[in-house]
Amino acid sequence: MVMTKPMKLRDVEAALRAAGCKVLRDNGRHTVWGCPCGKHTAPVPRHTMVTAGVVRSIIKQMPCLGEGWLQ
Repeated sequence: MVMTKPMKLRDVEAALRAAGCKVLRDNGRHTVWGCPCGKHTAPVPRHTMVTAGVVRSIIKQMPCLGEGWLQ
């Protein structure tokens, strides 16, 4: 299992942008991000802090971005 820690929302969003991801939808309680290859999506809750479990989930849902992109 990958060791993760809680992260600030702005840090998660900055890492997604740096990896080439784009916002697909921004309504409701989550922002849905799409990867550069167009095959994967990940919902990111709009909380000030994103929990370690959600960070792990985002990493799993974006396998095309490679190892260590969200650290």
